[in-house]
Amino acid sequence: MMTPCRTGLLLVAAAALLTASCEKGKLKIYAVRGQVLYNGQPLKGVALAFHPVDAANDIGYPAHAKTDDQGNFKLTSYVDDDGAPAGEYNVALAFEVEAIDEGSDQSKKLTFQLPVKYHRKETTDIGATVAKGDNQLEPFKLLGPPLPAKR
Repeated sequence: MMTPCRTGLLLVAAAALLTASCEKGKLKIYAVRGQVLYNGQPLKGVALAFHPVDAANDIGYPAHAKTDDQGNFKLTSYVDDDGAPAGEYNVALAFEVEAIDEGSDQSKKLTFQLPVKYHRKETTDIGATVAKGDNQLEPFKLLGPPLPAKR
């Protein structure tokens, strides 16, 4: 018969093994920060998706972010602002389309969208390298038609 102390130790050991096995499948993530400029100006509210060039760095979905008022972003892979695996990436950028109402299949008409070449990993000319350690990327400098006065 097991004593309560022995049962407790077994539960702790089982929990440790379970945690280790869950973490084992995850790739090591490194912090990634950067900025998006459009025609030399910070670009607010644009969504970024980092698509790995090497399939070994594919975590099932692209590391992603959205720029703040100053065009700055922090990448997310597993949890908010954690970063991305080390490697080479094709970076797709676009403004997200928003639903008119929650659950609606109708979307708001965007007054502006980035040039279409930036939207897809296959056509973007924006690339990035994530190194082991903390990453402060050089600004992504996008070019295109002028932004509308009010966006």
